Amino acid sequence: MGYLDQYGVVESRRERILKRALLLLIATAAVVGGLYYGFKNYPQERRAREFLAVIERGDYPAAYDYWGCKVETPCPNYDYQSFLEDWGPSSKIGKVRSFRLADSTARGSGVVVSVVVNSQPEIRLWVEKRNGVVGFSPF
Repeated sequence: MGYLDQYGVVESRRERILKRALLLLIATAAVVGGLYYGFKNYPQERRAREFLAVIERGDYPAAYDYWGCKVETPCPNYDYQSFLEDWGPSSKIGKVRSFRLADSTARGSGVVVSVVVNSQPEIRLWVEKRNGVVGFSPF
């Protein structure tokens, strides 16, 4: 084996290692990015699911608590009777029998969670990131 027979082998091996490392880095970034995108709103989505599950059970006082209000000390701009008009069994939604989350979008201090209740048009809920208070979305 001559002196120049090994010429270029080291560079070729180094190039292969660099290409593999770069591909691994790109694949890892894609997986991490996908996981981040898929789960970044998970706590707020879970809170919206919990709220709708409480409504589905018919526990309206507990559901009113999700709005940051209590039956004993109602919110000044959204009393318990108004809440029942929006979410109670005689509301336009009716008794909640089924629901699913359609989408969620982070916006400022909260997340807009789009839900489909009883196969009706989407309702957009706002879930505050800081304290998990649920409300109707302003967007």
